[in-house]
Amino acid sequence: MSSMKLYKFRPLADEKDFERAKSIIETGCFWCSRFSELNDPMEGVFRIKNHDIIGDIYKQKNSYNICSFSTAAAFKKPCMWGYYANGFKGIAIEIEVDKGRVKQIEYKDDIDTMNGSGSEAIEAILTTKLTSWKHEKEYRFLGKAENNEHHVGKITAVYFGEPHADIVNRRTIYEENKKLQSYQCLMSKLITIAQGKNIDHFSVKVENGKVKKSR
Repeated sequence: MSSMKLYKFRPLADEKDFERAKSIIETGCFWCSRFSELNDPMEGVFRIKNHDIIGDIYKQKNSYNICSFSTAAAFKKPCMWGYYANGFKGIAIEIEVDKGRVKQIEYKDDIDTMNGSGSEAIEAILTTKLTSWKHEKEYRFLGKAENNEHHVGKITAVYFGEPHADIVNRRTIYEENKKLQSYQCLMSKLITIAQGKNIDHFSVKVENGKVKKSR
């Protein structure tokens, strides 16, 4: 089965964020959430004529654990780092995953009409979003186990955002911003953990409107 590279964005603003990122790097497992815990207010919403089966559909949707990832194209978009990596004060974890273990999101202009309640129909609803989210170029892992932590793929690299990378007065900005100082401290600790697991790490910055990596 062929593989692909995907990316999981995470903030690195405080010790709680650090512990979550540390756990991912050390165990290789990602936290998965129920559909109702995700950030899209239209997540899992559908139209249906037979209202009698709505309860059954809800139970089936709620039996899935979901973890979202983005493609390399989304990785290069500064807005994704802004949304999900705390304005570049965060990370993107790169994994190599078998294509059969994840499902590509289909983006549509309107909500789907559901004609059944089989597993294929349920998974279709959980992998369909409105086109306003298309820039995220999302893939999803759908797990059925009770455990919320799942091994999705092999972690191959960790990318650290570098805010104000090429700004002339970058040093002054950092000296006067406690949040940036905290981020640098947490980043250093996480780099040490990645090195201990023999996982590559890179810095990333915005150049000509795109995110680019460097050692």
